[in-house]
Amino acid sequence: MSSFSASGYPVPGDRIGRFLILEQLGQGGMGVVYRAREENLGREVALKIVAPHLAHDPEFRGRFIREARAQASLESAHVVAVYAHGEEDGYLYIASQLVIDGDLGRLIRTAGVPPVRDALDVIEQVASGLSDAHEAGLIHRDIKPGNVLVRIRGGAVWAYLADFGIARRMDAAATRMGSLVVGTPSYMAPELHGGAPASVATDIYSLGCVLWVALSGTAPYQGTSEYQVIGGHIGAPVPQLPGGGPLEQAANRILRIAMAKEAGQRYASAAAMRADLRAALRLSPQPGTPTFARMPTTPPPAWQPPTPAPTVPPGGPRPPTRTRMWAGIGAAAVLAVAVGVGAAVAVGNGGDSPSTDPTDGSSSFVDQPAADILLDSEKEMKVLTAAHIQGAFLEGGSRLMVDFDVTSAGDCHGTLQEDGAGRIEVLRVDGHTYVKPDEEFLVSSSGAGTDASTAQLMLNALHGRWLEFDKGEDDRSLTKICDLDRLQERDGREDATATAAGTVTVNGKETIKIELTEGSNWEAYYVALDDPHYTLRIDESKTDSLDYSSFNDVDRITQPAAADRATLDDLLAEITG
Repeated sequence: MSSFSASGYPVPGDRIGRFLILEQLGQGGMGVVYRAREENLGREVALKIVAPHLAHDPEFRGRFIREARAQASLESAHVVAVYAHGEEDGYLYIASQLVIDGDLGRLIRTAGVPPVRDALDVIEQVASGLSDAHEAGLIHRDIKPGNVLVRIRGGAVWAYLADFGIARRMDAAATRMGSLVVGTPSYMAPELHGGAPASVATDIYSLGCVLWVALSGTAPYQGTSEYQVIGGHIGAPVPQLPGGGPLEQAANRILRIAMAKEAGQRYASAAAMRADLRAALRLSPQPGTPTFARMPTTPPPAWQPPTPAPTVPPGGPRPPTRTRMWAGIGAAAVLAVAVGVGAAVAVGNGGDSPSTDPTDGSSSFVDQPAADILLDSEKEMKVLTAAHIQGAFLEGGSRLMVDFDVTSAGDCHGTLQEDGAGRIEVLRVDGHTYVKPDEEFLVSSSGAGTDASTAQLMLNALHGRWLEFDKGEDDRSLTKICDLDRLQERDGREDATATAAGTVTVNGKETIKIELTEGSNWEAYYVALDDPHYTLRIDESKTDSLDYSSFNDVDRITQPAAADRATLDDLLAEITG
């Protein structure tokens, strides 16, 4: 049971139903957000407690419940996931995915304005989330940098559209709540200031404003009063970047369309804006254009190189759920390793039924639609702190085996082994990558560059130590396996059909088998029937599979001692004498 503070809100240490309040993260006009632990599942969440005066308003309560259900059923890799909602101990609440690296506005204030390509990449992710929200029938109504949360892992910035607290269904009227305009004036479309209803077009305008912030570090229109800001939105030209490079030209065109004064001249959909952003990201940068700034070892974080979303040509195939990249070890003069194997728990829509509310007890987990079972499992998997992943794949005619411990912090330790091509041990901690290849790997992965005697020379120089990547080495491919959060993101299966295929025992636990099909693509997910509903196994073809185990029970991954690691320069110095 909770205790009331002077403000009427709970305080750290209180319990709201199954949630233990850990700390307050923020406060706004509609409530307070806490970091909390959902004790029955042992996971941390962002718990928003609605302001008491609103929670006691019957009209607001009804709308809140309807919209919370809609958000809980929303399925997007770039929208903060809603896990649960309801009322406990007199508090109206919504529990959602915890994203702890701050928001886009804070990142820009602390790390500075990113290169144009990185800015476009982040907004492309937000446009993807906004498109998913619009397709689900939701408009956001308050898109701004503070409502774009970011996760920084493995040299990548991952963006999530957050705080649908004032979102409305598209069939809901009005932009105003009483006499109060809902939204943030610096990012509101011109027509909203005149009392027009919120719409897809107003969300797109706001996203265009956020794009300008990402490109410039400032709001598009400024002034000493709110009146001057509103006047800029209504009558001032759309801001434009200087410079005539292809990226700048593409960014300016996107700004002009997204921020057009007339709603009918803007992008018809967030998906159309996303398509233009993706097209811009395919442009080659100008020679000498910086791609990113390195992250220092202490805060504040600097901009990291976001991993561009896979692009799909019109009418072409969707991206695969797993991306495998392999770069071998070269000759003694140039030794570098970049190995990555990724798996995404990709779930499809499979129908229009909303997810079962876990608090209402109206039906059992296994009785839900197959797509909702996968969605529930994904949400539970996405808050894991660590897991063990083991699998085998056919790669270029050879069998590749992986055995890794991975964490949500982006750390990992494990091995990759290919039949007849050797074995490599990989360790990644705090953004630093270390490898230990064996002789067979060195020879088989090098093409014509390294023979057995040279490989042995390299191993002798290592003396059993870890080879440390140069800090400038781009090893972002490892993010695909080392970041547990990224492994859980959907990746190109939004149109797949989900079908329940009965119960199966996996590693001694009862699971329900869910098959996903899309054209000739087939996958099977084995979801535990007992709480928590983790995915225990994924079959991605008749030969490729992943097993998940040791959830939140992986030993801490630590840096090797200084005496147990060597740099490329160390290695070359020993080889050349």
